Amino acid sequence: MPHLPEQIIFSNEWGMEHLGPVGEKDKVSEDLNTNYIKVLKNNYTEIQTLDGNKQTRVQGSDHELCGLGLVEQDNKEGPSEQIAKSIVCENGDLVLSAPNGNVKIIAKNLYVETIGDGNDGSILIKANDHITIKADDQLNLSGGKICMVSADSITLNSKGYLRLLCADIIQGSPLSGLLGTFLPGPVANLISDIAQTCK
Repeated sequence: MPHLPEQIIFSNEWGMEHLGPVGEKDKVSEDLNTNYIKVLKNNYTEIQTLDGNKQTRVQGSDHELCGLGLVEQDNKEGPSEQIAKSIVCENGDLVLSAPNGNVKIIAKNLYVETIGDGNDGSILIKANDHITIKADDQLNLSGGKICMVSADSITLNSKGYLRLLCADIIQGSPLSGLLGTFLPGPVANLISDIAQTCK
């Protein structure tokens, strides 16, 4: 197969667009795996490799508008869905990283679902400061086991009734040092184990 020459689509003071590998073989810091390169004067860079990888670099802000011509469907039989933007990762992870900024998701409804099996179906939310969950109508917490651990105090503040519906209640103060006196050893150990595994 004959050697194909490098293809420069354009190259001027405003930028350059190039097809084919860039660099010379066996030279340090040269890259022969590139398939497409676009570099503009404003430092915008787009690189695509022969492996199918793509990288874009934007010096300033990057805004994308989608679905301007879509009309909301009136489906009385169920929720309507018109996808204006879709990001699908067949394999690998999807990472949104803003270490020096905020991540905002604004939507009419927000659905978060994990479909992994076993330990791969978890949702982890961790914060250095506050976590606030607020609902104007109703907030439901449901789980096979629900555990609340606080390093300071737990406050339940209700303007209405506080209902406890359970088969049994075990209560005691671990600060008194007398919990083992009033409860059988296995029960006291169980409470201690729950406190440790629930952290």
